[in-house]
Amino acid sequence: MGSSRILPKRLFGHLRGPRVPAPDRSDGVSVEVVYRRPPDDVRRFRQEVLHDGSSCKVSVFHVEEDLSIGATTVSTGGAILWFLFPGRPYEVAAVYDATGQRLGYYTNFIRTPSIESGRWDLTDLYLDVWQGSDEQPQLLDSDDLAAAVASGAIEPEEAKAVEAEAEAVLRAAQNGRWPPKLVRNYPLEDVPALRLRRDDPGTYFANLIVGRLIAFGIYALGAVSITSLAFAAVTDAFYGSRSGLVAWMTVVAIEFVVLFGLSLAGRLPATRRPRREEVVTERILFIGALIAGLAVFVYPDGRLWRSGLMGIYGTLAVFLAVFAAARFRFERNFPTLAVVGFVMCLVALVVLL
Repeated sequence: MGSSRILPKRLFGHLRGPRVPAPDRSDGVSVEVVYRRPPDDVRRFRQEVLHDGSSCKVSVFHVEEDLSIGATTVSTGGAILWFLFPGRPYEVAAVYDATGQRLGYYTNFIRTPSIESGRWDLTDLYLDVWQGSDEQPQLLDSDDLAAAVASGAIEPEEAKAVEAEAEAVLRAAQNGRWPPKLVRNYPLEDVPALRLRRDDPGTYFANLIVGRLIAFGIYALGAVSITSLAFAAVTDAFYGSRSGLVAWMTVVAIEFVVLFGLSLAGRLPATRRPRREEVVTERILFIGALIAGLAVFVYPDGRLWRSGLMGIYGTLAVFLAVFAAARFRFERNFPTLAVVGFVMCLVALVVLL
């Protein structure tokens, strides 16, 4: 994994006290993880806490871009469950792909962590052990540790201790004794952050994309408003100046492109992952399209409803298309309601035009 902090590290030791913890039911609690790699690399992460016990703490890291672990690639949308054991110098992670299938286990070696309320401080000692589902366990980042010793970032005695612990973990993994039973038996089906994605991946990703499209619209509206005010104050773009109008359109187009990319990539606030209690389904969108059509009968004067319905049907058509594509891609089921609703919206738009 190199210097990218995806999975922290602890020293080898058998767990005898803790049982498999039940996930906390309070979804949304988070912790700040301060991750240090000697000599001076410091990174900060915000992770969702699933269980906060005295002997075991479980958090989830969401993979925002493709990540390589040995010969395995964790694609965007995957999740990593971190198991931190207070007082023990190791941390173990269970790595899952976007559909909730486990790809393997990862052990990071660190100094004994400092744990405070709302904050965990971890210091990386470079070595990792990766246990892919279809791979032999392997030791990673030995070269990084050697370079750290050569540069003086790590003392030779500490490096030898970490190497010995990593070799012990590697042997235990090869003999089927690692990771601890607590990690292997953690009930993934009860993890709030992963349940929707595992059970209804099409609905999950459709809501994720739709939510980001909505966020794009909000950000774009704000950007256009601010840009328009600025141009109105310092140029004649809206008072007959062709060059000023062209400049305004160019700036707005650039803003749209940048905001669209950032929104779909989830790089802006309000583009978080959907929760089960908040999701929209294709059934809801289909019903919404039918209700919108009733406006024609409620307001027979076309001037009152045509412009409004065009926006509504256009938005519903985009959202239904996203649902149809996502459900077919991730669930391999023909999304009947989404397709019918999409076609209905297209027909309505043609009629309105």
